[in-house]
Amino acid sequence: MKKTLLPPNQNGFIKRPLSLVHYTKIMSEFCNGEKMEEAFAVFRMVKDYGVQMDEFVYAILVGGVCKRGDFEVAFQLLAEMEKKGIPSNVTYNTLINGLCKIGRTTDADHFAKRMMLMPGDDDVVVVYSTLLNGYAQEGNVNGILDIKRRSEEAGVVMDTVMCNILIKALFVVGAFRDAHAVYKGMVQQEMKMDLVANSVTYCTMIDGYCKLGRIDEALEIFDELRTTSFSSSVPCYNCIITGLCNTGMVDVATEVFIELCEKGMTLDLGIYMKLIKGIVKDNNSAPGVLNLIYRIEKLGLDGFDSMCNDAINLLCKRKFPVTASEVYMVARRNQSTLTSKTYYSIIKGLIGEGKIQLSQPFLCNLVKECGLVEPKASKVLLHYLCLKDINNALHFHNKMREKNVAITFPVSALRTLAKKGRAFAVYEVIMKAEDLPVMGVADYSIIIDGLCKEGHLLKGLDLCVFAEKKGIKLNIITHNSVINGLCRQGCLFEAFQIFDSLERIDLIPSTITYATLIDSVCKEGHLLDAKQLFERMVLNGHEVNTRIYNSLLNGYCKFGKVEESLKIVDSIEMKCLDPDEFTVSAMLNGYCQKGDMEGALRFIFEYKGKDLSPDFLGFLHLIRGLCSKGRMEEARSILREMLQSQSVLELIKMVDAEVETESIESFLGFLCEQGSIREAATVLNEVASMFFPVQKCSGLYTKSIEPHKLPETEASGVVVPGAVSSSDRSDADCASCSVVNVGNMVGNSSYSCKQSHFNDFDSYYSVIASLCSRGELWEANRLVKKMVASLDGDC
Repeated sequence: MKKTLLPPNQNGFIKRPLSLVHYTKIMSEFCNGEKMEEAFAVFRMVKDYGVQMDEFVYAILVGGVCKRGDFEVAFQLLAEMEKKGIPSNVTYNTLINGLCKIGRTTDADHFAKRMMLMPGDDDVVVVYSTLLNGYAQEGNVNGILDIKRRSEEAGVVMDTVMCNILIKALFVVGAFRDAHAVYKGMVQQEMKMDLVANSVTYCTMIDGYCKLGRIDEALEIFDELRTTSFSSSVPCYNCIITGLCNTGMVDVATEVFIELCEKGMTLDLGIYMKLIKGIVKDNNSAPGVLNLIYRIEKLGLDGFDSMCNDAINLLCKRKFPVTASEVYMVARRNQSTLTSKTYYSIIKGLIGEGKIQLSQPFLCNLVKECGLVEPKASKVLLHYLCLKDINNALHFHNKMREKNVAITFPVSALRTLAKKGRAFAVYEVIMKAEDLPVMGVADYSIIIDGLCKEGHLLKGLDLCVFAEKKGIKLNIITHNSVINGLCRQGCLFEAFQIFDSLERIDLIPSTITYATLIDSVCKEGHLLDAKQLFERMVLNGHEVNTRIYNSLLNGYCKFGKVEESLKIVDSIEMKCLDPDEFTVSAMLNGYCQKGDMEGALRFIFEYKGKDLSPDFLGFLHLIRGLCSKGRMEEARSILREMLQSQSVLELIKMVDAEVETESIESFLGFLCEQGSIREAATVLNEVASMFFPVQKCSGLYTKSIEPHKLPETEASGVVVPGAVSSSDRSDADCASCSVVNVGNMVGNSSYSCKQSHFNDFDSYYSVIASLCSRGELWEANRLVKKMVASLDGDC
């Protein structure tokens, strides 16, 4: 170390040590480079030479260790100085400043008090300024007030820096009047050249008023700034724009920003982003941003490209892709350079809004300018193709893989397809694509739910197997979708086996689980089992809502059990739940099934007094019932009331939109006036068949149907498939459910069920009729052969 730091003579021997000034410079360089070990090595070497250290050496070392946060060493150096009697004002200042920077202003104040007892007060203003700034940063009100009091008692003559810090500190404690008095004192003494209010003074005043929400006072200071030589201060403009945006005065902020642009000063793009965010937030719309871009365009600013890119990305993020595309047109008109991120944001935003066709020109420009090697270009193009043509998307995906371009199907596109009724297409992508995106349980749940709702139950179960092989633990939401799908297909046996096995895989049935099963067994007439399931649900602590009560109510009313139904209505009211249109309609159906038209009329008038009317089916049940009893005038009166119901009219208008005929509403009104109630009921039956296929019937209520009980199986609460006769089966998957081994779906999970077989004529008939109505004759013929074989005992 000595040979490197001491200059040798011609013979290689050390001639003499360097001066203290040289060593001080060397230590300073080491400290600035945060090489404290080397700095202390030099320090110890100089001490070994017996050189007397001065205050500046210690100050440099103290400053270095303070930067590193090693204040224990700093305290030791200070103690060593005091022991040697070396004057230490500079060192104290360094230590005080270091402590304040890390939020230890109270400790710094302790050393400041010790410093004040030392001779010489040249640095008093600096010390008080440092302490004020430290307490202000910490928001320590008591500390600020104490320093202010002590400086006044000491008669400290403040300079501009200390005044600025004092103003800032006073705003922190809310003493804005005192801050204004200091500011006015500086302005009034400016002529005497004692104090000069600089740009920092104005910026501090504006910022302080804005943070206190006193925007009017801030604007007054800003107006005074305009008359000074600091009128082009960018920080002052930034402060007032920020304050105006925070208080919702974005129009004024826009004018201030344009004024700043016209001055030709270097703009802070951060304040520009603050402004456009304020415009979008305040107006909850985007035209204000577009108008700002138009005004900036006329100024020909250098940063216009960046402004357009930032505006487009923000607008797309806030769900305003159409306005973003208009900003894009302005940028293109000015030949601005747009990034791939900007193109990607617009295209993704437009696709997300369902404006796929509008996104096509942007997609073409992105591919032309960036090429398919750009990850964002290939990713968004694949997203676009997924929504347009899934086969083209698969072809494009394979081609890109052949070119060694890493690309995966966007999960957002797959979710969108599933939600829009194209879950089967998503299923094909997942099964055919070699490179799949990382999908979570929520993604699989959405797709499985879509498959089950579309009637592709087997595909949904296959996807369950696929997901579990990928290590995905399916949650109760996924199981609810499968249970609902099985119930819709009439496979109650499998649905209940999954339900009974949930505990084995540590899943707790939710309210939706119980609601789905209760509704399904009620529709099939298994009222006793529905009641037991309901009691089990309550026992497990689930809250029962009106919809679940309505399912029970519908089941009892379907078989004319009015007394039990009325008890359910009473339970709804006792639970402080609100009956709805379906509640009234179900009760009307029950009365009509029983042939008690007086009871039905009493019930509907009772709930009319509660501002509750039946829905479309409720009115239809009542009209059918009255017609079956020959009470045509009363049916006519109910029909008039029905044609005044808003929910009924909305349903009829939906039919008008789909069927190119004269207005059904007008036609029904005409039939009502002519007294042709049976003809009107026929029209209403046809409307009902479009939205509620299972509700279409002859319209005559001759006798009540008796409910039936589920046959018992080995597992308590499990339905035997042969007892099920559902009319909700939707496609060939329904028929295939008879030969599904659900146990193969998820191995040892909740899908470990036995094969189920249709073994009654009604079950087959409903499926065959559904297939024939859709023209699927080959599948219907195949199912007939299976039915015959089953009836002969060959299946």
